[in-house]
Amino acid sequence: MAKDRKARAENHVTVMALANMLASIVDAMRDVGVSNDIIHDFLDRLDRLNAISLSGMAGAIMHDFVAVVRGTVASND
Repeated sequence: MAKDRKARAENHVTVMALANMLASIVDAMRDVGVSNDIIHDFLDRLDRLNAISLSGMAGAIMHDFVAVVRGTVASND
């Protein structure tokens, strides 16, 4: 049981690190003046690659991360 708890805790850390990395990449893109349409293109490509390479819960989590970050980038510029 303790090993299961430790594994879940480590998975949580990994998931949060991925979310932070994705948000940081998009923030850095904005800081250097990358246009919103290019950021959306990046997120589209990331979503496509995740759909190809991930399934189940991992795919759903990454899809949700991309959706949340996408919501922070204006789409009407």
